[in-house]
Amino acid sequence: MSRDDSKRKLSWREIDKLKDQSGFSKIRKKLERKEKSLPKEDPKAKEKYLKELEKLFIDKKELEKQNFIENLHKSYGTKNFKKLAKEFVEKYGIPDDWRTLLLFLDLDERKLVLSALEKLKEDFPNRNISEKQGILSKLKTVALTSKDEIIGFKVEKLLKELTL
Repeated sequence: MSRDDSKRKLSWREIDKLKDQSGFSKIRKKLERKEKSLPKEDPKAKEKYLKELEKLFIDKKELEKQNFIENLHKSYGTKNFKKLAKEFVEKYGIPDDWRTLLLFLDLDERKLVLSALEKLKEDFPNRNISEKQGILSKLKTVALTSKDEIIGFKVEKLLKELTL
């Protein structure tokens, strides 16, 4: 008899079991389990997480100001907006945010509108092209719809000064 006959041949199933018991396969299985347990990367969840993290490092006054700005944006177009805008200016001054400044352009209060125009003029060079286009569009709308002649004149003058 030959030596091969004395050894029993392993079936494919037994060979697979031996492979599964090797050190590398154990490491591979651990890694697979770890990957399954990790949550999928969700951009919305990540954004929410970053906002929550940011809140930890923002001082209370700045957080209060941000909340006030959010309320301003939510109340835009309502009767309450004018009152909130005046309250914001009394408490924090004219906002630095260009989106909020655009909302201020629709107010009836000449002083607030003119100060918002000045702030937009100062900040205009720092904006990207799409933001500049949005600002110019809003200014054109205000120029056409403003009931106050002084505001209309100032807006038209500003439109001539500002370019993309």
